[in-house]
Parts: sequence; structure tokens; C-alpha cells
Amino acid sequence: MKIFLNNFKKLNSPMSENQISKILNRVIEAAGLKIEDFENKELSISCVSEEESKVLNKKYRGKNKPTNVLSFNVNEHLTKNLLIGDIILCTEIIKKEAKEYSKNFENRLKHMIIHGFLHLLSFNHEEDHERIKMEELEKIIMNKISAGEPY
Repeated sequence: MKIFLNNFKKLNSPMSENQISKILNRVIEAAGLKIEDFENKELSISCVSEEESKVLNKKYRGKNKPTNVLSFNVNEHLTKNLLIGDIILCTEIIKKEAKEYSKNFENRLKHMIIHGFLHLLSFNHEEDHERIKMEELEKIIMNKISAGEPY
């Protein structure tokens, strides 16, 4: 899978495209999908400010506040199934949450990438049973990549 990282250099993130790709492969496996099905796919992951996150969250979700991660699926008919979608990370919020939850920032960032990608794979947490399934997958994946307990 080709991953486009936007504004990660500003973050001084120690995570490379290769490391993120390995994480996403773990998500694909844990979701019961085949990695081969994603070989020709593309994904965009962007880091944005709290203000940008707030604007996007209000415009697309109707919530007038910033959020840690947003995921946007792409209309597959427009992209001939190449582009999976976009994950938007608000690193300011993720840093605050890492501190609040006594988590390492890099591990919290990994968790939000996993969470956002699961949304692109059609997982959600609207209903309790969906939330439980999604959280269990997040725990399994975080454990497999030695990134600690996500919750």
C-alpha cells in the first residue's frame, strides 16, 4: 500500500512510512482481510491543528469541536478502487490525551492511526457490540506491535 504522509515532518515523528505500513498490515490481518488486496491501494494520513480538526469535524460530522482522529472514505467509483481514503490526525489533541491517559505520545499516535484505519475498513463504535469488537481489535493490534494498552 502506498501511504502519503502530510505534515509529519512538522511533528518530528520518529515513525516512518515503512513503520506505519507495518502497523496498517497488522490492522488488515486482524480485520480478517488479505494484505494482497491492499497492494495497489493508496492512503493519505495528515496531521492537522486543532482549528483545522474543528473545521473538518463541524463540516463533516456536525460537531463544533476538534477531535483526535477523523477518517474519510473515498468514493470507490471515482478512484477505481485505488484510494482507500484519508485519516486526519490532530496531533495537539493526541499529545494532550497521551499526557492525560499516561501514554507515550508515539503509542497514542499509533492507536489513533489504527482507530482511523479501522473506520476506513468499515468498523465503527456506534453500538455497544460494535464498540467492543473495535476496541478488542485495537488491543490485539497494539499488543502485536508492542505499543502498550490503548485504553
